[in-house]
Formats: sequence, C-alpha cells, structure tokens
Amino acid sequence: MIQKLFSQLTGNTYKPQYKIKREIFSAAFSNIYEARDRRTGSLVILKILNEAGEKLAGKMDAGENTKWEGELMLTLDHPNIPVAFDCDSGKKYWIAMEYLDSMLYSYVNSGRDSREEAELIEIFHDIASAISYLHDRGVIHRDIAPDNIMMKGDTAKLIDFGMAIPVGSKVGGGKVGTPSYMPPEMIRKMSFSPAGDIYSFGVVMYEIVTGIKLFSGKLKEERMTRVLNVHPLSPSKLEKVCSHELEKLIMSCVSKEPEKRPQNAHIVVEKLNDMRKGGKTKSAVRKRNGNQKS
Repeated sequence: MIQKLFSQLTGNTYKPQYKIKREIFSAAFSNIYEARDRRTGSLVILKILNEAGEKLAGKMDAGENTKWEGELMLTLDHPNIPVAFDCDSGKKYWIAMEYLDSMLYSYVNSGRDSREEAELIEIFHDIASAISYLHDRGVIHRDIAPDNIMMKGDTAKLIDFGMAIPVGSKVGGGKVGTPSYMPPEMIRKMSFSPAGDIYSFGVVMYEIVTGIKLFSGKLKEERMTRVLNVHPLSPSKLEKVCSHELEKLIMSCVSKEPEKRPQNAHIVVEKLNDMRKGGKTKSAVRKRNGNQKS
C-alpha cells in the first residue's frame, strides 16, 4: 500500500511547492524523487520517509542527544554531503535537498568500458572526507553503502543519515544498516564506533575496484554470516587491476578486527590524498558489475 501510494506521487505537487517529476530510488525506509521547487524553478531531491522510516525518525527525534535525519542534515556543511534546504516532521517526514545526478554504480559504469583508477580515488577521497567530517562532529553514519552514495557531476556525495547517531549513543542500537556492509562487531552486538564506518567504506571501495559483490546472499542472515566468516582475497589475487597503495588501504579497512583498521578517517583521507598527489595508480580499472544490490 505504501509503495503504491508513493508511486502515485509522480507528476503531482507535494507540500505544495515541490512538483515531483520521477522516482529515482526506492529504499527500505524512504523513496527518493526528482522534483522541481516551484518557488525557485530549480531541481531538488525530495526524500519522503515511509512508515518504517517514520518510526526510525520518531525514535531518533525522541532521543535526548539525537536528531532525526532532516534536522541533522540542516546542521551539516560539507561539500561531499548534500545541502538540505527544507524538512518537516509533521504528518509526514520529508527532506528537500540539493539535486544529485546519479547513483554511484550508475556513474561508475556509465559511458565507457573502464574508469581510470585516478577517477575512483577521487570518488573515494570525497566519501572519506565526508565520513571524516561526520566523525569530527562526533557522528557515526552507520550505513555506508553504495546505495547511500550519489554523484553530482564528478563529485561524490554521502546521503541517508537516517541511522546516524552520536558516538556513544544507545538510541537505535542493534543490527542496523545494510547487511552486506555491516561491520562484524555490529553483527555480534558489540558497541558501534567510527571504526565501523571505516569498515563499511572499505567494502564499498573493494566492490568498486573489483566489480565483485563481497558478501552476497539471498537472505540478510546469510549475508551477515558471510560478513563474519568470509575473508576477502586481495584484488591482486583476483587478478584485478589495482595499485599496491590502494589495495593495501582497502584490505586494511575491511579487516574483521576494528583495531587493525585505520584508527580514524583522517588517516584514510590522507592516504587517498597521497595517492592523488603521487599519481601511483593503474591506468584503468575494468568496468564494474552494474546495479549491485545488497
């Protein structure tokens, strides 16, 4: 019923200034639309939470030190995080934010047989910079996954802050996030930390570089079991084109043990920045497998 209702929004006006043009993406907690702001004439991304998303947002809103996604986004100011223009938590939770062009995998796979590794490093640097900014503000994203990264031109933007919590917060605990990208320590119900975001980001980098879905499975329980028990092979052992520096970073990020990962996101940003400056990258990376779903 909810999905049917949302699909009928296409072509209609919402709240009442946003003219919905098309649905871009349907997720577990929300639907994302391309819309036009009738006041300014500009395109925007309109995110409308569904019933499950509203329950989560309400839980965040009720926490002493947590904010629901819309309110949190209004406090964020970073070039790799979308600008939020407006939001509401009345009868329906929704957010209007800057227009974004495409999903991450669509961009990586579009228009050519391969993406230069230097291009991918730029994307990785964008995402790592956004994660580092959040961690500096004491916020853990908790759902770093390909579907939560979009592109504006050739700039990557981290989206979906519905599960973001302050470090040390107990609100919204448990097994949250996208199963294939959950850090092992969350699945084991240990306390969550910024190291979990670094792990999830490592899985994203691994899949983009190799084109291989790391922890696949039809059921989420199967995927989480693979997260706990499958140790990924390095890209070079898979005969994938990848520079030694990037491979080393990726494999450290996807370590099962949090203490073996880079100890903070600043380190990840610095290593990627060194690669950008040094030019020690492979000439090309094979075309990725498109539309990988978790």
